[in-house]
Amino acid sequence: MSAVLDRPPPRAGLRAAAAPIAAAVVVAVLLRVPFLFTGLSTDEGGYAYVARQWARGDLLYSDVWLDRPQGLLLTYRALLAIDESGWAIRLGVVLAGAILTVAVAAIGWGLAGRAAGVVAAWLYAVVGVAPHLEGMTLNGELLASVPSTVSIALAVLWWRRGRSLWWLAGAGVLAGVALTMKQSGIDGVLVGLLVLVLARRGKPVPVFLAGVALPLLASALHGLAVGWSAYWTALVGYQLSALGGSGSNASTRWTDLGRQAGDIALGVVPVLLVSLLGWRVLDRGARRLLGVWLFAGFIGINLGGSYWPHYFVQPLPALVVLAAVAVIGVRAGWRRWALAAVATVPTLVWLAALVPMSPGGRADTIPYDALAARDDRIAAVIRASTGPDDRIYVLESEAYLYFAADREASYPYLWGKPIDKIPDALPRLRAMLASPQRPVLVVLDTPPAAVDPSGGIAADLAAYYHPETTVEGVPILRANP
Repeated sequence: MSAVLDRPPPRAGLRAAAAPIAAAVVVAVLLRVPFLFTGLSTDEGGYAYVARQWARGDLLYSDVWLDRPQGLLLTYRALLAIDESGWAIRLGVVLAGAILTVAVAAIGWGLAGRAAGVVAAWLYAVVGVAPHLEGMTLNGELLASVPSTVSIALAVLWWRRGRSLWWLAGAGVLAGVALTMKQSGIDGVLVGLLVLVLARRGKPVPVFLAGVALPLLASALHGLAVGWSAYWTALVGYQLSALGGSGSNASTRWTDLGRQAGDIALGVVPVLLVSLLGWRVLDRGARRLLGVWLFAGFIGINLGGSYWPHYFVQPLPALVVLAAVAVIGVRAGWRRWALAAVATVPTLVWLAALVPMSPGGRADTIPYDALAARDDRIAAVIRASTGPDDRIYVLESEAYLYFAADREASYPYLWGKPIDKIPDALPRLRAMLASPQRPVLVVLDTPPAAVDPSGGIAADLAAYYHPETTVEGVPILRANP
């Protein structure tokens, strides 16, 4: 079937759509504002810690380590410059929701007409909260989705609406920026290249590719400045080396996917079911574009390697656009409302259920809120029993504690996955615990045997540490004199 297009003269169409899209943006903001003051996730806390240490003068990828590109950390630095507490980080979620709502509206409008754009805006305003996919956290996938989706919107408007080459140049720059947010943020690049093919115009190709290259070149130059080997290893090298090993083989991936399958299904299936009906409405070019966009999201999910629920935030904008096309593709009004309800009601019900809950029940329901509150209490004990220059170590993945306690980590790998994948990570951890410069405190958020089944870490802790206290059931050890 040909595309359902509803194209009045551009100015008249823009005026007609501006109010409902603006209203959707307001709804997107209002639905995300309550999460400004809920607890940060482990990833958010770790990113914030690394960004803060970088701002204090530590050398990125050497003094302080993270397997993420600089764009993500620059974003965190900018947000922490507003305020050093967690709410400023969640302000990024609110802004991302507003920007993505407008971007999917532009894409839906460009591919299938004004009505599709308006519906896409309203769907994303709600569906993008994605409580089961941690959509209210400032994860790398959400940060990459913002520039990549805006990039796709600019490319679509250049292709379908005859905009100037500056729009395509902007699409290229933002596609490159997405890759500096997370390595899997390839959506904008692949879709932009497809748009160039569909447009059948060769001259604009260098414009787009030059735009993509700019942020990547800036990141690479910074990588050279901090040490190319360390930079490459953090962003690419250690993951490549781990392929096929126990930390990154097919069995581990299937186990990780199975563990998270319930939350992934709750977050993805409703909008996916509606989106399946959208293909028949689009024209051939639009189908190809959305197909490549979804394929890019699938590649991005698999590049991550662990199948955490927040990985599936990446394909949500494409699914929402396709679902919006499905909604406008049915004639009966009640069917349109029914399809929109299938996509949005699960999220709305989850949000509504929070209102009558007790504070404790709400904290247990909102991802990471109760855990962050626990960590805040542990962090208060750490601050009271250490000096500002003392180093600590959290075994093995509760990176938020470094940020909350405002204490420096004595070990570069803040999460467990790098320990599983980097050959010298475990020996380096044991050497750190036995060193004269060992951390003042070790927080046993994870049992030592789960990290080192050989018993080596447990033996090191017994030899060089003694119990100091237990907070919220988490033992804290102090280094022996």
